[in-house]
Amino acid sequence: MRNGNLIQLCSGRYYQGSGVLSHLGGDAVLLGRRALVVADAAVWPKVEARVLRSLEQSGVDTKIWLFSGHCCPGNVRSAAQAGQAYGAELVVGVGGGRALDTAKIAADHMGVRAITVPTSAATCAASAWLAVEYTDDGAFVGNNWTRYPPFAVIAELDFIVRDCPARLYAAGIVDAMAKYPEISYNIQFSNQWEKNLFSQSAQLLSENTYRLLLEHGCETIEQLRAGKITPALEDCVCAALQVTGVISAMACGGKQAAVSHTLYSYFCCVHPELAAGFLHGELVGSTLVYQLAVNGAQKEAQEALNRVLRALGMPTCLEELGLKETSEEAARIFAFLAERMPVETPKELQRLRGESDVLFHGLRDSAGKLQTKRGEAHETGI
Repeated sequence: MRNGNLIQLCSGRYYQGSGVLSHLGGDAVLLGRRALVVADAAVWPKVEARVLRSLEQSGVDTKIWLFSGHCCPGNVRSAAQAGQAYGAELVVGVGGGRALDTAKIAADHMGVRAITVPTSAATCAASAWLAVEYTDDGAFVGNNWTRYPPFAVIAELDFIVRDCPARLYAAGIVDAMAKYPEISYNIQFSNQWEKNLFSQSAQLLSENTYRLLLEHGCETIEQLRAGKITPALEDCVCAALQVTGVISAMACGGKQAAVSHTLYSYFCCVHPELAAGFLHGELVGSTLVYQLAVNGAQKEAQEALNRVLRALGMPTCLEELGLKETSEEAARIFAFLAERMPVETPKELQRLRGESDVLFHGLRDSAGKLQTKRGEAHETGI
């Protein structure tokens, strides 16, 4: 902000609730009457009739392009070409984060706006200005900052709550929780963090979101499993889908990311099998207690987060991802952090290395024993 950089605050229109899909057609027709629908093939059969009905009732014609795989150049190019050949005046993305990111970038290539219809709360991709790109083979590339954020987000809770695996919701909760510990790290230790009204607001909003999810995350996953929409569940869905995107935007273009999201990039680059086997939020969550430890957070705060992660069924350390602590693995990790964050002083690198036991093995109890995923303690020779 101080240097005149653009601050783009996510989608301008956000609908959330049971039945809000009825707004899709009315918002779409504001952009045009020919829409390319980038539809996640895995969920499209479940939602097709309702999505098309809303568009048709507002006089919007459609061409369906089924998405599978990754948000990658091949998919983006194919979707954009299909839309241009059809003469599409807007793009509607329907599905999970990778389908929505593909829709956003394809719309950018076509010079039109996108509307997103998320079918889970696993990430803030529905509202975020950025999209995460991969190669055609699925290797992580980085963030693509599109010219415009989504025009509107239609968060239909009949899809997100009543017809979505709990694992996706849990991953979204954890990814949203990561913003506060990472922003806290940057405020304390990063010279890239610019102190201004936007970034200070991002800090306050991320703290409020963290406390909300820490308190209600576990109870709401049970409500989601039961298909029961409650005020607490609605708030948590909103936090994962929209508020997290606002936090990211107010933090001035990704400067909120710290250790946990940098390690997510490490997993994608060095261990692509982890990116294939775990959700984004699960990989971020596996290092979130470590992030708190590096921040210097009190042990009670680390344990509170650890309890929530376990209750949500999330991995809490690298060992639970299947990564063993070896000198080679540790050297690769800390070299990656030093390069990508970046780490600029030996003292900062030592702080990261000093909590490596938490990174690889998780928290210990008062007797010095590590906690297993079942909450039981076991002896370790480390």
